[in-house]
Amino acid sequence: MNGRILIGFAMAAAMIAPGLVVSPTPAGAADSDNIALAAREGRKGGAQRAQQRHRGNGNQQRRADAPRQGSYSRESTATGPNGKQRTRTEQGSWDKDQGTWQRSGQRTGANGRTGSYDVQGQRTDTGYERRATRTGPDGKTATRDTTMTRDPEAGTRTRDSVTTLPDGRTATSSTTRQRTDDGFTRSSTRTGPNGKTITRDTTVTRDREAGTRTRDSVTTLPDGRTATSSSTAQRTDDGFTRSGTRTGPNGKTMTTDTMVVRDEETGTRTRDSVTTLPDGRSASTSATTQRTDDGFNRSVTRTGPQGQAMTTDTVGSYDKDAGIYTRDTVTTLPDGRTATTSVVKERTEDGMTRTVTKTGPNGQEASKTTLNSFDFETGDD
Repeated sequence: MNGRILIGFAMAAAMIAPGLVVSPTPAGAADSDNIALAAREGRKGGAQRAQQRHRGNGNQQRRADAPRQGSYSRESTATGPNGKQRTRTEQGSWDKDQGTWQRSGQRTGANGRTGSYDVQGQRTDTGYERRATRTGPDGKTATRDTTMTRDPEAGTRTRDSVTTLPDGRTATSSTTRQRTDDGFTRSSTRTGPNGKTITRDTTVTRDREAGTRTRDSVTTLPDGRTATSSSTAQRTDDGFTRSGTRTGPNGKTMTTDTMVVRDEETGTRTRDSVTTLPDGRSASTSATTQRTDDGFNRSVTRTGPQGQAMTTDTVGSYDKDAGIYTRDTVTTLPDGRTATTSVVKERTEDGMTRTVTKTGPNGQEASKTTLNSFDFETGDD
């Protein structure tokens, strides 16, 4: 497994190398669902329901109804085209009354080397504390300690973490989010083990009556250069539009324009996007999703700046009585070759199984099977 068990820490907190180029966060990447949901509910005359969903009331209710104590286990085996296998096992538990949760597991690579991890969490009066420990196949250990605090009255949320690498060096990150009258601001600072720092400042504003949402972000690199991103989403009668601009630290700019249209009666959703690169060339994506009686069909066409096109066709279906979900995807490459992916999820008495099979354009096949089991305790007398 080489030392990949530590990659999760290394990527987030390890070396911020000299001259590192950090591209800004994709403009409005997480905004489409919120805007589209508001549009759909607005057409139904349910503006109040849209606001409640936007605030996450549904998720809060599901969390309130969840079992108060329980445990789970997960086992997965991935088999590559050469027949070699990688395995992963994980066990976890939670106790809502005590405000604790934990999960631990190990991964064994195709070469037989094993790494492990352990995560312990504790709820506090104002948030939570969490410690994660990862040990690589060479026995070296990295840890991350995270503290999150909330102040509902002030509308603030802070998250601080310290990562200690196997050689004793540390990396830190700190994020503060502040609620405003029409959105929020967020400020993040990350310092690598070499002492170099990256900051990002983001401002999001919403106008619910006009149906608009804007997001502006500035990233400052260790050498003082900056990268910016800006996006504006506009609700429409049947969906939304979004326009985004990203400018890198070298001053080059890329734009992306997206339009999403929904037809509730026919059960269709279309999404068209055009990205214009700094050299003036463009790339496009067009996707159409069609609801069916037992699932959906989706067709996606991606055309690169050189004019080559790739298509992906997906069919998903769910048999509620049998507890089986299937999804089959066929991707056609620009040269006409095809690759396929098949996903089957099946409900069991105490959990579910999931099997994924992928076949590449050269005919080689890889698969992964995962078994999940749960043991719920309601905590009732």
